[in-house]
Amino acid sequence: MFISTNPYTTEIIAEFQHLTSSELNQKLDSSAKAFSSWKSQTLDFRLSILEKLARQIETDVEFLSIAMVEEMGKTITEARAEVLKCASGIRFYIEKSPGWLAGKEIPSDARFSAVYHQPLGGVLLVMPWNFPLWQVIRACVPALCVGNVILLKHAPNVFRYSTYIENLFRKAGFPESVLVNLMVDVEALETITAHPAVAAVSLTGSERAGRSMASLAGKYLRKCVLELGGSDPFIVMPDADLDFTANMAAKARLINNGQSCIAAKRFLVHHSVENEFLERLVRNLSLYKPADPLKNDTLLGPQARPDLVDNLHDQVKRSLKDGAELVWKSEESFDKGYFFLPAILRNARTGMACFDEEVFGPVAAVSTFATTEEAIFLANQTRYGLGASIYTKDEEQAARMALEIECGTVAVNAMVRSKPSLPFGGIKASGFGRELSEHGLFEFSNTKTVTIG
Repeated sequence: MFISTNPYTTEIIAEFQHLTSSELNQKLDSSAKAFSSWKSQTLDFRLSILEKLARQIETDVEFLSIAMVEEMGKTITEARAEVLKCASGIRFYIEKSPGWLAGKEIPSDARFSAVYHQPLGGVLLVMPWNFPLWQVIRACVPALCVGNVILLKHAPNVFRYSTYIENLFRKAGFPESVLVNLMVDVEALETITAHPAVAAVSLTGSERAGRSMASLAGKYLRKCVLELGGSDPFIVMPDADLDFTANMAAKARLINNGQSCIAAKRFLVHHSVENEFLERLVRNLSLYKPADPLKNDTLLGPQARPDLVDNLHDQVKRSLKDGAELVWKSEESFDKGYFFLPAILRNARTGMACFDEEVFGPVAAVSTFATTEEAIFLANQTRYGLGASIYTKDEEQAARMALEIECGTVAVNAMVRSKPSLPFGGIKASGFGRELSEHGLFEFSNTKTVTIG
């Protein structure tokens, strides 16, 4: 039995049964049959259905937003933004994919040579709970454009939302089983990955989940894209506009209640401005007060599950034991919900949980540096490599620094975000492969070369 719990009221809101072995095999077989038909449709047909999906999302925006808040605790304003981002992301691919998927003649020593992009088959999406619609849309839409079909295995605590996604596709007019919703435990992933209906896998989740999925993909020779955790450095140079930077720091740390792989987590601050930055950061973080996430003015909702709260307490406790200093912690009160109140730890360094581990919640770990070289060194002192941000008035220096930071995305004077027009992904323990842009489109295509003569 899978249980969905409202993280604010802590009440059970839905229960779901596991698929039986026969039900799972039936869904996998139906996906394989759907692929035979879907890949044969014209690109114009596939894009017309995707446009209907974008319209359906816009029609259902309030329902989808409230459902998201109820199941995983995101604030309603962030939920609406996520839902609408999905519609615009779909339309980006509707506009761009015809040009990207067109066959292209390539000069060579043959009389004719060209490259074409063809579908692989079924793409298994193992998706996280923290962005329950956007993560699915950004992974599945480019795959659908190419002509692949989707097998969705969502996180168990948002299985109610996965049924809503399935209904969205049905209402938009997608043929039967082009998207199949699989309510199974992680133990079933090997059975699914081994099935002939699955040609590729895309997982967004923890480092541990990524290692397990990569092992299965390797065992069964499935193409694999992994977008895993992050411990993004937020670098504050001595010439940074501290008022602007501290405001952005609070937003970057507390996006999605601090539960985002690309949230700023390690704050690397030049020693000459540390005290001034901390004063401003405290002032900005103080605005985030725990409240009902369905209210429009709420800035801080609960964590998605109680075990996530327990893990945050443990990481802070271990960090303090190893020498970190608790500079500030919110003392706001709350009477219900899985809340973890914002906190700032100072003197963070390697060997501490707040520096070495991914802290998936509203805790800011602050370290100082004296030189640019030291800032880059500290930024790279992590096994993760997803994103980074640099705040400075010297954009030329920031551009040079960006090339030396070991990660997939660097933002200067801005938050790290995923955008449909730009490739997104990480290196090291943050995964491999890319989502979004033309890079995401081609990840799950057979890039076929044809030559004559």
